[in-house]
Amino acid sequence: MRPAMVIDMSRCVGCLSCVEACIIENIARRGEDGGLVLPANVVHYARTRPAWIRYGRVERRAFTQCMQCERPPCVYVCPTGASYVSEEGVVLLDDEKCIRCELCIYACPYGVRTRLTEPMEGRPEHKHALKAGIPDKCTFCYHRKSGESLWLPACVEACPYGARIFGDLDDPNDPVRQLVENGVALMPREDLETSPKLFYVSQTKGFELVKYPVRAEDKIVSYKLWDRFKDLVVKPIFQAVAVVGVVLGVIHMFKARREESKKGGEG
Repeated sequence: MRPAMVIDMSRCVGCLSCVEACIIENIARRGEDGGLVLPANVVHYARTRPAWIRYGRVERRAFTQCMQCERPPCVYVCPTGASYVSEEGVVLLDDEKCIRCELCIYACPYGVRTRLTEPMEGRPEHKHALKAGIPDKCTFCYHRKSGESLWLPACVEACPYGARIFGDLDDPNDPVRQLVENGVALMPREDLETSPKLFYVSQTKGFELVKYPVRAEDKIVSYKLWDRFKDLVVKPIFQAVAVVGVVLGVIHMFKARREESKKGGEG
């Protein structure tokens, strides 16, 4: 299974139903009085949100979110493995491993990761919901996954015009696979070599998302250089620290036993 999404811009009317559904599903919390609790500037934290893009000489509003890259820069630069890829190929984040270094935010060439800095009342609605201080992005509503079958993200479910399609690139009969194979659905900025699994359809001839990414190129962390640095320097340091920790733990254990033996002998 390789989950992927297609956004058909010729069907999208910009009603923001997808954004609202994402906010309710992944961002909002329940307060003590049972009411919805939302962060300030909530649309900024929605995992799919409006963005102006240009293709050819035409500019229009579309929607941007995590591209679910098959070669994800955010995963390559993460020093702790907090950013990782699931068995199905969905890019996720383990908040328990995250050290909040924000390298994943700066490595994303599409500029889609956010981080909520202010605390929120209430508890997250599910494991992968927005959490304060932790980098955040679209997960294709991975928490909805049940068993081995494909699930349905909230934004796809909410779209009243069928502008969003979720499918499996490994299934030859899947509509998403067919749109991509026939060249109808195109990936943004193919030159970035990240192999996104979010595709766009447009009725405009010569469609090319030339205004992606939204992050300026000089503000993007070179994930290829960092990936090499991580392998040569960062990982050995973490491994050395782990070894030292084990050695110190063993020494402490022997010292404790020796002290107990002395006390027993004196008794």
